[in-house]
Amino acid sequence: MARAFLREGRRLILQGLHLLGSRTLVALGLLLAIVTGTGAARNLWLSFTGSTAEGVVVRQMEELSVDWHDGLSGPLATSGAGVQTAAAERVYRAVVDFQTGGKSYEVIAKARATVHLYPLGSKVEVVFPPGRPERAAFRAELPDFWVQAGLLFVATVVGAGSGYTWWKLVRRRAARRRVVKPGG
Repeated sequence: MARAFLREGRRLILQGLHLLGSRTLVALGLLLAIVTGTGAARNLWLSFTGSTAEGVVVRQMEELSVDWHDGLSGPLATSGAGVQTAAAERVYRAVVDFQTGGKSYEVIAKARATVHLYPLGSKVEVVFPPGRPERAAFRAELPDFWVQAGLLFVATVVGAGSGYTWWKLVRRRAARRRVVKPGG
């Protein structure tokens, strides 16, 4: 029973891949590898070569965030056709002021929370590309090193596999063109 199920699943997956076409899948693999690899490489590069500065949280940006739930209760919860509503809550993002090269810069946290993740006056380490302090980010908000290294490895393997498959497809097509057709 289980083998028949797995065999049928494999057959359906292969049929779906066949419908998409091998060139399309190879192109999607290459695109995925390029996008993932460049993002991971950029994050790793920033971790290793980025300049650091110590900043101070100078204010909190207040925003409203709506979390849409299907099962809200109370007067704000409406269901059915028409306008859907949900209660909004206040979320905060820290704004950090730091100085480098005699100039002052500000960077806004990416993380949002209903509490102050970075209290006013607290010191935060920021990292930025060399000579580009306007592109600073909180060091604590940078992606994990090992996750980025793993993504870069996976992107390399997927890219190499896709490139190899592309090369094999090109060689197969060239071999078909070289075959002399009878009567021609």
